[in-house]
Amino acid sequence: MKQTTLEERSAGGVVFRRIAENKPEFLVGKHSGYHKWVLPKGLIEPGESPQEAAVREVTEEVGVEAKILDLAPLKTVEYWYFADMDTSGKTTRRVAKYAEGGGGKTRIHKQVVFYLMELEKDLGKEGWEMEEHKWVSYQEGRKLLAFETEREVLAVAGKLVSQTASVSGYTSQVLHT
Repeated sequence: MKQTTLEERSAGGVVFRRIAENKPEFLVGKHSGYHKWVLPKGLIEPGESPQEAAVREVTEEVGVEAKILDLAPLKTVEYWYFADMDTSGKTTRRVAKYAEGGGGKTRIHKQVVFYLMELEKDLGKEGWEMEEHKWVSYQEGRKLLAFETEREVLAVAGKLVSQTASVSGYTSQVLHT
């Protein structure tokens, strides 16, 4: 039996704010489906730009409004997973590993574009996809995030955020050096 492979495109954000002594904190969420700490992200809807999707997903998943600091992606990651699909092609159950029963499932090749985002307003509650969200230091975020690819994204963001004392100092040149 030939296995079906589908492509998925998602976008998300590494949201930060500055606290005492101008130290950055990063926003992570605990996913309600698999109970692991992740960065907010989700599928890019038809007609939506990756940047629009990132802003929407951050608001929907972790309940904050945030602005993208540079239209160029912070980092793009890709991975494969298996999923159950209904007859319309909609995902009904995601399976993280082949060993978890993914052998006869649809194989998904996913690319996620992440953007560096600064908090504008905390709306006070996360959406249904997250059990909870919290602000963490860079070090705590590296320990909490469940997936190595997201720890790599946080590492890029942490380096950029630490390069300047204030966001107003960011320029496209700074973000791309």
